[in-house]
Amino acid sequence: MSIEQLRPETTYPAIVGRVLVCARKDAGLEQAQLARQVGISQSTWSRIERGDSALTVEQLAKAAAALRTTTGRILTDADRAAKGLERQGVEVLLTRPKDTAKTALAIIGIAALALLVAQILRK
Repeated sequence: MSIEQLRPETTYPAIVGRVLVCARKDAGLEQAQLARQVGISQSTWSRIERGDSALTVEQLAKAAAALRTTTGRILTDADRAAKGLERQGVEVLLTRPKDTAKTALAIIGIAALALLVAQILRK
């Protein structure tokens, strides 16, 4: 096994999810409250925050309004976080990995993701 095969990775939906977690917490909202404002269940919102599901454009717009921000701000923060992660050697995939080996590496990336996104957004 090469070092390249052990490279940590995450997905862009997971990054957007972490940005939304930070924004939701900054706004003082619980998952259920935000989910209700977006028009989805709390469990669906939880999957979005984990990066297991992606938002529709309509859901993103509703979430941004509820968080008193813009869709552009959310995606700009996600782009900044993705670039920061890539500079630190984390591969950012546009979609979720299909096989279990990649899933395990994605989990490693997600574990670091929460800390890194928070650091990047606070700069």
